[in-house]
Parts: sequence; C-alpha cells; structure tokens
Amino acid sequence: MFVPLPILIALGLLILALIAMAARGGRRRDPLMGGVPPVHRGTRPVPTAALPSAGLPAGTLSPEVEQQVRAELAAGRKIQAIKIARDATLLGLKETKDLVEAMERRAP
Repeated sequence: MFVPLPILIALGLLILALIAMAARGGRRRDPLMGGVPPVHRGTRPVPTAALPSAGLPAGTLSPEVEQQVRAELAAGRKIQAIKIARDATLLGLKETKDLVEAMERRAP
C-alpha cells in the first residue's frame, strides 16, 4: 500500500500536536473537573517596610509619608498620593482613598 509523503508528514505533525496538547493539559487542570483552582495573581505582597511600626496603629501614616502625601495632594496628584499612602499602610484601596480624602479636607 502506497501513502504519499505529504500525508504522512501531516499525520505526524497532527500526532505531535495532540501529544503536546495532552502534556500541556496535564500541568493545568480545570478546577471544575476536580483540579486545583489557579492562584489569584491580584494580591500584592505586603513589603516589610509597609508594616506598621510599634507605635503606630494600622492605617496611620508616619510624618514622612504624611508629608509626601500632602505634597502630592498640593500638586494635584491625588492618585499618586493614594498609592503612596496605600504602600505605607495595611489598608485596602477604599480605606486608603478615604484616609487621603480626609487629609485633603483637613489641609491647611
């Protein structure tokens, strides 16, 4: 029986592609089919510098950070001020935004 060479090459490539897909699928299992759910990549690690010091409760800013936040607010960069405050506290985005807005209202 004679099979043309292009057909044999195409079948070989198809088989290799199926093997590659099967091997790749083994590493990533579907959580609905009993696999482990994927790790949520939205969480950001808390840097050790962001941990509150012994004298400050969580959510308060040190004088240096407060000065930086006020400088950003004075320059009209509210989002950057929120980023700086959030990196220095253990608060979520909404709580940090409320903190910065309260600082903005108390501005001299």
